[in-house]
Amino acid sequence: MQVKQLTYAYPNQNRGVTQLTFAINPGTMTAIIGPNGSGKSTLFKLLARELQPDSGTIELEQQPITHFSAKEYARKVAVVHQHNQLYDDISVLDLVRFGQLPYHSLLAEPDDAQIKPILDYLELTALQQQSMNQLSGGQQQRVWLAMALAQQPEYLLLDEPTTYLDLHFQASFMELLAKLNRELHLTIVMILHDLNQALHFSQRVIMLADGRIVAGGTPETVLTPPHLQDVFRINTELVTTKQGQFIVQLPTTTTAD
Repeated sequence: MQVKQLTYAYPNQNRGVTQLTFAINPGTMTAIIGPNGSGKSTLFKLLARELQPDSGTIELEQQPITHFSAKEYARKVAVVHQHNQLYDDISVLDLVRFGQLPYHSLLAEPDDAQIKPILDYLELTALQQQSMNQLSGGQQQRVWLAMALAQQPEYLLLDEPTTYLDLHFQASFMELLAKLNRELHLTIVMILHDLNQALHFSQRVIMLADGRIVAGGTPETVLTPPHLQDVFRINTELVTTKQGQFIVQLPTTTTAD
């Protein structure tokens, strides 16, 4: 996937994205980070085809994504939003079945033989007849991920997937994404607000500020104290432990009168 000179401005608002250019390499996990108002959500909506750019292009397989029909694009790119709407008292199995819509009509019989391995893989088989309203936040997030995987995509876009999960489910969900990337070679692009998640789970980080790319590259080259000071206005240091490196926010120093 290639993003070339991508620009979008919201009507009558001083926000959007400007001249974004970067590549998403197949089989990688890419984190998009930045403070509030930096353009993360706008970029996500452009990648998901929920917005059309004012200029520039997003190309997939050397074709602008606008050249794909909705079903064609859904077979290649699956999207998991930060906020997901539940429809009535829908069961886990019925919701996951919706992921097959890019391959058949709404009235066609679902192919549960293809869904079963996904439910097994995400440890949802025992929950498949339960209502979504009965599940925890972490379980619900896995079901939305299962529906996305039922699309058999090559790319998976996630908008802050751990925002509403407690710390245990945050860690397990990020480990699950890493497993999908490693074992299924799924290309994953995710907006993250947790800098340590970006440091530990991505191979590439794109840092945005004021709608522009400030830095792009490996986590070690992007998530540096100088970059974090410039973009997030926080004082940090990189601490090395037996479990690896972690970004630690330091107290703001003040000078006494």
